[in-house]
Amino acid sequence: MALFEKKQSTSKIEPKKSPQPPPKPKTLFEERKEWSRVELKRRLGKAPPYIPGTGGKIYSRQERRGLIEKVFPYQRFKSYISEMEAKRRLRELRREEYQAKTGAEKLKISRLRRYLEEHTGLKGKY
Repeated sequence: MALFEKKQSTSKIEPKKSPQPPPKPKTLFEERKEWSRVELKRRLGKAPPYIPGTGGKIYSRQERRGLIEKVFPYQRFKSYISEMEAKRRLRELRREEYQAKTGAEKLKISRLRRYLEEHTGLKGKY
């Protein structure tokens, strides 16, 4: 009897550990609070080209790099773009979208805003 009890106590079954999901990649402004124009242009150039919510429409690499010049003009934002400035600019884009006269204008601004929200990590935070 003692041999049987000893055998049971040594063969404990450990519960299986569930694998942890891979760490979520940090968003642009979680990594740093301020980005230079060159680095931001490089990051958007490498970002996925798909515009969220359009069913597969894309921005070409040249268009994505040009977004920085278009959305954050040098005369106003200078060399570095901070999280606060990006949030302010997204709010302005939302206002421009609301005030646009034609549907085509609204659609263009909406796509630009959604793309920037998705890739800067500021979706719903401004």
